[in-house]
Amino acid sequence: MHKDKLKERALSMVPLTSHYKLMIEEYSEDKIVMFSWVNEQQDESMTVELDCTGNLIYLSIEKNDSVSVEDTLSIEEKRKCAEHFLLSHYPSALEDLTFSKTKELSGVDLFYFEQIVMDIPLKQAGCLISVDALGNIVRFRYNGVKTSPGIPSQLVSKKALMEHVRNTLMLQQVITKLSHDVYNVKKDGLHLVYEVNSIFTYHADSLEPSLTIIHDENVPESYAALPPLQTNLIVNENTNEEIIGITDELELIREVDMELEIGVVWRKRDWKMSDKDLSINSFFKMQSEDTVKAMISKKTGKIRSFGWMHERIGNLQLSQEACYQKAIDFLLKIIPDYYPYLQRLIREDEEEDERKSKSFTFHAHNQGISILDMVIVVVNRTTGQIDFYSGPNFDLDELTQIPTVQAMSMEEAYRQFLENVDFQLAWDKDYDDDKESYHLVYQACDRHTRSPIRYIDATTGAIIVSNV
Repeated sequence: MHKDKLKERALSMVPLTSHYKLMIEEYSEDKIVMFSWVNEQQDESMTVELDCTGNLIYLSIEKNDSVSVEDTLSIEEKRKCAEHFLLSHYPSALEDLTFSKTKELSGVDLFYFEQIVMDIPLKQAGCLISVDALGNIVRFRYNGVKTSPGIPSQLVSKKALMEHVRNTLMLQQVITKLSHDVYNVKKDGLHLVYEVNSIFTYHADSLEPSLTIIHDENVPESYAALPPLQTNLIVNENTNEEIIGITDELELIREVDMELEIGVVWRKRDWKMSDKDLSINSFFKMQSEDTVKAMISKKTGKIRSFGWMHERIGNLQLSQEACYQKAIDFLLKIIPDYYPYLQRLIREDEEEDERKSKSFTFHAHNQGISILDMVIVVVNRTTGQIDFYSGPNFDLDELTQIPTVQAMSMEEAYRQFLENVDFQLAWDKDYDDDKESYHLVYQACDRHTRSPIRYIDATTGAIIVSNV
């Protein structure tokens, strides 16, 4: 289909008004075309992706409309809207796809139409459709119908799987921040838990592990205490801009409300974009090239993170040790209250190098218990300035309420896991294959919720599963 026809088709799928302007018009090599429009404030957007024949692949409509409770449709009515939309674009879709489930998200309901083989949905096949309270389609992703995979002639027994899990299960006591949007916890915040450090996914016809996530576990790590906290530490009275290093040559170009934080972006006043067009690459350049970005906590008004994409070059040649001292001085200035809870992560493959910047990672802990949070500081060797900072993501007041002595021992948590674990079949996608293919796997899950077990609460013994 000609480019003009593709654009005309995309325009017919979104409710554009005059205050929207075209931001992206991209024709990629894999024969996908993308159009994206934004309003003047850039807080609303509409995006359409089509294949080369004009079939809809992706739709996203982000608007700030508010809806009264009285206008809300029932879940059955929303599902009918989803099905009608799917069939309007793919009339024969329900011959191969089956409605399988729905999830309630913030302000929308997500409907899954999946390709089922052996009563099991194929991963990344079928389509997902989000419907708002009024029945409008606000998100659509069509992954298509895949070639049905081969079915193994025999399956491993669950007894053999249980024995393997019993011999390889690893738990670690940690403090971590959990959200009820992701896990089956009653309240958001810090929890003292036993983390399940093993990934129990096996080929269904053998005990061979099937890992779809590659962990960097082969590089030995150790931790080192930080230099003692100064007794005469001067309280930092610098502004956020002074801490980040914002100078008069930079100007504020935008602020974005991100619920718990405010995103702030600066750029040089005389910056001009070269070769501007409507490509995705040009869009990202406009958004990020030569900028300084920061996230400011709404609760405290303090910096949570920042990064310089505007290159700064000086005449210094700082050693690794000098950079480390710069990082320590910065931590004492920006988060002195957190300083006693941090320790430096040291990788055995660390060595002096000639790169322009040096990165330091600090892990949090409380009385010997690891907190699953880290702080990163990147020091510019040529200027001595901080080019990147990512701060702690937990509240110290909340940390003091967390018990440091568990009610459940490691042995009890181990038994609790084994008493609640079960296995379910799933189709896993082969990402290292040039051809798109699937293989059948067994995935460990909670026997009651059928969801992956991620943690065991160290104070109550409750099984904590992932909801996503």
